[in-house]
Amino acid sequence: MAEIVKLGFAPLVDCAIPVAAAERGFAVAEGIDLVLERAPSWAALRDRLAFGLVDAAHILAPLALALHQGIAGVPATALQVPVSLGLGNNAITLSLDLYERMMAVAPEVMAGAPSLRARALRPIIDADRAAGKPLLSFVTVFHFSCHHYELLKWLADGGIDGRSEVNIGVIAPPRMVESLASGWIDGYCAGEPWNQRAMQRGVGQVVVTKADIRPDGLEKVLGLRTEWAEENPAQAAALVRAVVKAADWCGDPANRGELARLLAEARHVGLPADLIELTLKGAIPAPNRNRPDPADVEKLLAEMAAAGQLELPEAERAGLAAAVWRPDLYDEAMGC
Repeated sequence: MAEIVKLGFAPLVDCAIPVAAAERGFAVAEGIDLVLERAPSWAALRDRLAFGLVDAAHILAPLALALHQGIAGVPATALQVPVSLGLGNNAITLSLDLYERMMAVAPEVMAGAPSLRARALRPIIDADRAAGKPLLSFVTVFHFSCHHYELLKWLADGGIDGRSEVNIGVIAPPRMVESLASGWIDGYCAGEPWNQRAMQRGVGQVVVTKADIRPDGLEKVLGLRTEWAEENPAQAAALVRAVVKAADWCGDPANRGELARLLAEARHVGLPADLIELTLKGAIPAPNRNRPDPADVEKLLAEMAAAGQLELPEAERAGLAAAVWRPDLYDEAMGC
């Protein structure tokens, strides 16, 4: 009888790999019954991991480190990352009103490199301050997320201090488009399909993508509760193999239409398949990028420290990285 493994995920296009592992038979072939549990927000997924309601998760890479370190707002939860799941697919989307203001005050900037378009916000921020208006409000999916660091970097490259000159909050990805449409926020950094959804509905404009800000930057990982993985090493290894084989299947362009239809189901992402298919390419890791890369975790820890989230001497970061990032578990499971 197949062993049940519970895996939490967020409704984003880059949940494609664990969804395929469960729905396309890769998990069953490895002797496990992979039960997917959809979480409405990253906070909800964090809680399910922290309190043992799931064994594993499709998770934000920085959140895995924050949970392990005990700085994510819940008790410290030892995690292991044996697989990288996604490399891109984030973007910054602005309200049409803010986008049009930027086009009006700095058309030459807006016609240039997307990575520098935040320079068009500088005169707007200065004018709003002089007029006594509230700060512009942006949101990301979670503070411990690459989205947060990418938004901060984009603003900084435009000469704006994201920690003092704008408001940056957190909203669950499925709520972002409505929040933008309602005027509650001026922009957001999120994964797909929520940027294209705003464009499709005519309520927002994508101004820059992750590829412009942080090319090939790691995004999501497979996080395992260390307690579960150590008690169930055979199942943990089977899960790694199922996920890696699912990644190969997802990476084949011939499967993209079928994958989009699978993700479009309400129990997964729950948006039109044609919209999802538009964004799938950036959600799948490049070949040979499923093995956790120590260089990725070094960059993440540096970004967490720069954002004021991690008070850990640089000399001690290697210990945290080695505890969480586990290419050895990948190698063992895959027979490398």
